[in-house]
Amino acid sequence: MIRLLCVGLGGMGHHDWNAAIDCGGFTAVGGVELDDAARAKFAEKTGAPTFTSLEQALTRVDADAALIATPDRFHAPLTMQALDAGLDVICEKPMAENLRDAARMHFNAVERGRMLMIHHQLRWHPLHHEAHRRIAAGDIGRVRRLDFHFAVHSDVCRTGYRSQLPHLILQDLAIHHFDLIRYLSGQECDSLYVRDWPSPEAGVEITAATDAIAILNMGGPVTVSYTASIRELLDPVGYVCTAHIHGTEGELAIDGDVLRLQTRAGHATGSEPLTIEPVAPDPGTWAAFARALQTREPALTHSADNLNSLAMLFAAIESAETGTIAHPVRDWPALLAG
Repeated sequence: MIRLLCVGLGGMGHHDWNAAIDCGGFTAVGGVELDDAARAKFAEKTGAPTFTSLEQALTRVDADAALIATPDRFHAPLTMQALDAGLDVICEKPMAENLRDAARMHFNAVERGRMLMIHHQLRWHPLHHEAHRRIAAGDIGRVRRLDFHFAVHSDVCRTGYRSQLPHLILQDLAIHHFDLIRYLSGQECDSLYVRDWPSPEAGVEITAATDAIAILNMGGPVTVSYTASIRELLDPVGYVCTAHIHGTEGELAIDGDVLRLQTRAGHATGSEPLTIEPVAPDPGTWAAFARALQTREPALTHSADNLNSLAMLFAAIESAETGTIAHPVRDWPALLAG
C-alpha cells in the first residue's frame, strides 16, 4: 500500500484523493489544505492528520508519494518540494504554468530517481483506450488524418478565475485534447496554426477565448483538425469529445458511447460498419498510477511524455497570439539554459 500525502483537498483535489483511496492502492497519511471545510471532509473519511502547509506535513508524516492537486500556479514549487523530500509525485494537469518550470520538474525527478506522473485521465477513458488499442493493432492501417471536436455549453467563461484567462480553451482544456491527439495518432507535433476568440453574444460581455480552431501537422505524416467551444448551443458532445481517425485501411469514429469501425475492404463490399462497445481498461487511472509506483515502470502519462503535450499547448498559445505557424519546443536543455 502506497502512503500518499494529499496536497490540495478541495475542488479537483477532492475528486483525486477520493479516487486514489477508493482504487485500493493508496492509503492517505496526511492532507494539506488552507480551507477548513475541505480539511474536515478529508479527515472524516481518511482519519489522517491535516496541515496548512506542505513544509509542516513533511516534518510530521512518513509518505511514499505526494498528490499535488492545487491551483496550477502552485504545481511546480510544490512538486519540486516533494521531490526534494524524496517523494514520488502525481500532479494534476497542466503540469506547470510555463514550459521551463515543467521541464525543471521532470529533470528534477529524473536526477533524484523519483517518478513524476500527470493526471490525464482521458487516456484511460474506455472509448479512447479501445480506439488506441484498435489503432495499435493495425485495424485501420497507418493513421493519416484525425478530426477532433470538443463542444459543451458552460458558463465558466463568465465568472471566476477562468473568465480572466485570455486563451481559456487553450489554457484550461486543450491540454487534455492535445494529449489525446498525441495518444491516438502515435505521433509528435511538428507545427501548428491556431485561432481563438471570445463568443459573440448580445448583451453578454465575454473576454476569455471560448472557441478555438487549429490545424496540427504531426509526424507520420498525420494532419489533425481541431475545433473546440464551451458555448455550443446545438449538439454538444461533452468532455469525452468526438473524433474521426482516418487510416490507410479504414476509419474509426469516437462518437457518443460507442466506437464505429469501417475498413476500406468492408466498405467496398457493402458491409455495415462494426459497432464496438468498449469496456473500461484494467487497471484504471489510479490503479495504474499505483502499479507504476510499485513496479517503477512509468504510467501512460509520465512527465517525460507529458512534456510533449505541454509543448503543443504553449506553441498553440504562441500561434494564437502571433497569428503565425508555431513549432513546439523539442530542445529541453536549450530551454533550461535560456
